[in-house]
Amino acid sequence: MTTPAEPGPQPEQAQIQPQAQDQNEPAEHPTRRSILAGISAQRRRNRPYVIAGWIVLLLILGIPAYGFVQKFVFPPRELALRVENVEYTRGDLVDYIRFHQRISEELGQQFQIGSSLFDALQTMSENEMAFQGAPGLGVTVETEEADRYIRLLLGFFLTAEEAAQPENKAQIDEKKRQFLNNVRLTEETYREIARKELFREKVRERLAADVDRIQEQVHVYEIRLGKEDKTLLETIRRRLKAGETFSELALKHSIEPNVRRNNGELGWVPRRVFEEYDRLFFDEQTDGSRILPMGEASELIRNPRENYWSIFLIDDHVSAREVEDADFEVLKDRALQDWFSAERQRLDVHLVLNDRIYNWVNRQVRLASILPTPTPYDPLSALGGQ
Repeated sequence: MTTPAEPGPQPEQAQIQPQAQDQNEPAEHPTRRSILAGISAQRRRNRPYVIAGWIVLLLILGIPAYGFVQKFVFPPRELALRVENVEYTRGDLVDYIRFHQRISEELGQQFQIGSSLFDALQTMSENEMAFQGAPGLGVTVETEEADRYIRLLLGFFLTAEEAAQPENKAQIDEKKRQFLNNVRLTEETYREIARKELFREKVRERLAADVDRIQEQVHVYEIRLGKEDKTLLETIRRRLKAGETFSELALKHSIEPNVRRNNGELGWVPRRVFEEYDRLFFDEQTDGSRILPMGEASELIRNPRENYWSIFLIDDHVSAREVEDADFEVLKDRALQDWFSAERQRLDVHLVLNDRIYNWVNRQVRLASILPTPTPYDPLSALGGQ
């Protein structure tokens, strides 16, 4: 009986088996931590691109937004006027001009923005100075005074009792509502404009109490010419010596619109009514003689504000005469302007005005106009935007 041989070592098989076992082993699954770590790493890699995209988007959206803010938000808020610590913006200036624009146009008068812009800034500053300076003059404005002034602006000449009647009150309220809608003002803004204008008028009346009603005056005639004509001046002087009256010569030669009605007579004139001519009318030379002798025609004198020349003649002079009503109103204005000049020295008053502001304000005001508005001449164009 043959004994089977014992199996010998099988090195190759022993080495191969583990390899086969390794190949059949299942792949290891990623853990939650490794997944999150991968996502985080990807986010970090994408972050610069996301930021860049947002920047581009914001730039695209920001350009029109910036234009809107620059055009519609910032300009109305820019400073136009400051009196002490009270500031008025461009928007306030537009509100003030629209207020008076509507009043003028409802009367059928064309509103001239060219001059009104200067006047509005000046008047706004004066109204504020009057408001701030009123207590020092003992000037106050009561609520009923302001209400009455507002009614007058709206065209209602009624007493407080008449205005309180239901029918009248309804008409006043409706007119006010329409007015505010048209000028796009709040009632608070409207009332503040009217109230400070009333302060200005009451300060004027208070200062008028210090203006003398009896003053030195001269009786004056004028011939107005459209050009500097020295030959005509000599002709007028010869005819005066020949016996013609100044009124007759005025009817023949003067271009003054009312000459047919007044025959060249300006009337009795006190000092400061025609301030530019005060020296000529009232002053004397070093020898005591008048600069313009009585009954003689003056030299040709160019009006400092308008393009015409005048020849004056004084035929009478009195040291004391009551000032006529129209001239007294002029003197009241002079007293008010003197007071404003003193207040400007006392207060910090700052006005901001250039052609950029002029053009912006002009556009806003023209949009609110109810009458056809011609393109105005820009009086600031010569400043070159300074």
